Amino acid sequence: MRICIGLLLFMSAMAVANSDPLPEWDFDTSEQLKIWVPNSHLGDVRVEKGVVEFDATGSDPYLHCRNLSIQASPTQFVLIRLRANRPGNGDLFWSGETEGKYGGLTEAKKTTFRVRGDDSWEEIPILPFWQTEGTIRQLRLDVYEGAHFAIDSIEIRDWGRAPSPPDSTWNWDFDGDLSSWQIHPNSDLFMTAFDRGSTDGHDWATVRMRSDIEGVAALVWATDNKSGIQSEEFDVQGDGKIRSYPVRLDGLPNWRGSILAFGLRLPSASPERVFVESVEVGPRPSGPSELKLSYLGFEDCPNRTEAPCRVLAHLTNVGAETATLENLEFRAPEEVQVLSQPRVEENSRVGFEQTIPIGWEVQAMKPGKYPVSLIVQSNGDPIRTTATLSFTPSLHLPHSEMVPKPHPIRTSLDVCAYYFPGWNTPEKWDCIRETFPIRKPMLGYYDEGDPECVDWQIKWAVENGITCFLVDWYWIQGKQHLTHWFEAYKKSKYQDDLKVAIMWANHNPPGTHSREDWREVTKHWIEAYLPLPTYYQVNGRPAVFLWDPRLIRDDLGGSEDVRAAFEESQQMARDAGFPGIEFIAMHDHDSQSQAERLLAEGYSGATNYHEWGEAPELAESSTRMEYEDVVRTASGTWRERDRECGDLTYYPVVDTGWDARPWHGKKAQVIRNRTADGFERLLAQAKSYSEEHGKPFVVLGPVNEWGEGSYIEPCVEFEFDMLERIRKVFGIPEPFGWPVNIGPSDVGLGPYDFTK
Repeated sequence: MRICIGLLLFMSAMAVANSDPLPEWDFDTSEQLKIWVPNSHLGDVRVEKGVVEFDATGSDPYLHCRNLSIQASPTQFVLIRLRANRPGNGDLFWSGETEGKYGGLTEAKKTTFRVRGDDSWEEIPILPFWQTEGTIRQLRLDVYEGAHFAIDSIEIRDWGRAPSPPDSTWNWDFDGDLSSWQIHPNSDLFMTAFDRGSTDGHDWATVRMRSDIEGVAALVWATDNKSGIQSEEFDVQGDGKIRSYPVRLDGLPNWRGSILAFGLRLPSASPERVFVESVEVGPRPSGPSELKLSYLGFEDCPNRTEAPCRVLAHLTNVGAETATLENLEFRAPEEVQVLSQPRVEENSRVGFEQTIPIGWEVQAMKPGKYPVSLIVQSNGDPIRTTATLSFTPSLHLPHSEMVPKPHPIRTSLDVCAYYFPGWNTPEKWDCIRETFPIRKPMLGYYDEGDPECVDWQIKWAVENGITCFLVDWYWIQGKQHLTHWFEAYKKSKYQDDLKVAIMWANHNPPGTHSREDWREVTKHWIEAYLPLPTYYQVNGRPAVFLWDPRLIRDDLGGSEDVRAAFEESQQMARDAGFPGIEFIAMHDHDSQSQAERLLAEGYSGATNYHEWGEAPELAESSTRMEYEDVVRTASGTWRERDRECGDLTYYPVVDTGWDARPWHGKKAQVIRNRTADGFERLLAQAKSYSEEHGKPFVVLGPVNEWGEGSYIEPCVEFEFDMLERIRKVFGIPEPFGWPVNIGPSDVGLGPYDFTK
């Protein structure tokens, strides 16, 4: 059964015929400022020619509208016509309550919107989906600091209702025309309203569409038991071909109750670049089989000339029906010799969401970058994918019985980097091996508890300009885990070349910090870590980086209790012969007042684990950002953090990326298009900034967060390129050049892979 789109249009037009008029404000007179009241963070507020203008001068600027009585509906939206002189994100808070800690307003009851900010008028539709509130009694419009705004009007509108959907499959045929679902020309949401559609039996959605731009689309909906827009995102290919995108809905915590509205968010702000053929929601995915080559490239690294190298392909069926793999053809230029072919049975069957690995062995005698291609025949349709294989010259080094001695380089200032000791069992590598083989480390899927692996990590770090590893460290009421890397470091041959410090990742359960536990953890630091000759010092004192100052404060009882605990730690350190401890906060320093509180508690510095600048605000979706946006905006964020921290010394962070899909699947946040060139530009900015502001060191994001997608340790994707950019920026040139980077296979060592 199909829903009649013409009927939807008719019902939408009749939706509000019998409802009370919805309010609108046009700011013709200054009397409107008694309704939309500006707070003290707005300056030079004035009403002229039907427009209210103001400067957002403080950190929390907003207009507040109280004493409302709007019967909430899922199909209502707020339309604001405004002008701003710079881009940014605003928030619309809404509530049916007026009492409570924040007067009824909470983070759970807000909708964020993007302002183009080019000093021209724009209409911004905001869809709050506030239906669970019953009656809306207040609105608050939050803008962003440092911009000039003009607001012409604010309106509440309704985009209408539709009949109940059928109990069976919901199916819409659009043939590229989404006008029946359009709410407003400036909205990226295309939706239809339901009168309580049941989620029972509607476990999968399949979107048939084509796009000439790669991006992220989403299914969106509203329910009767939860406010706000609900969504499930999916990646869209930008090849201009009609494709099926099956999206699983059953099991999602927000796919429950009755559906009041349903629709799509397109992957581009330009709908003309996207053609939606159909949307179907039913008990199972629909559409034909579709093989996708999710990876084609080297399996290991480094890949030298004159030696066999392995090529790996991952074939995944992203279509609903089972695919038949009929034929494979791997093509390489004559400079690349194919030594072995894969064993693939004729007419192999590949089920929905199944991935099969296929491998070849190749060899090149001359260094260079060589194009290769793979042609897959499936269900009569050929699929062609290309890749580039880069072979580097063989070094002809003699085999060694141990890791060659490091030759640390000198740098213009210290470079610290976070290290995550999370790779102590073979099972932890499965998510990388199966979904992102491009991340395979040069050490293989290694055992971090092996001191020889640590020797390689030390060698690569110090020969490329890294001074110190800030090692993630875990302690919960005396119980520790993931200490294997530190233990291997203490047994390594080259530990004297690389400094280390503790980054206590105290994202502990609430109530697990206490004064007694604080004494115990301080005692453990003093006995087990601070005596290391290579323990890193800041301002002449051993440094301890603390992840969550707020949790410590909450558990100990307040700032005075934290200060007392820190003073006790300082005395314990002095009694043990140390000059004290330098405590550096990793969070909770986002405003001047927060920084002043940290200073009063005994912290002397602040930094972050990641720094994305304005990339989240500039992103096309909540889960897909661009590394170039990080590069362009991070330095401005460093300056802002420095200003906020005041006398609390801020240390800038150079981000090493984020793509947590191996751990969190399709809903993970992703920073796309990370390159060594972009990383180098960010490093250069950090160097200039640190020299300008007298910073003794910079902090790099994690070197080996393989699951979260923050990594610069040698791997298949980058080999040594990321590390070599560090010494290019921070290294002091040596008369005879820097050390040549080598891998274990160059000297006959390894592999270090776990064996199951």
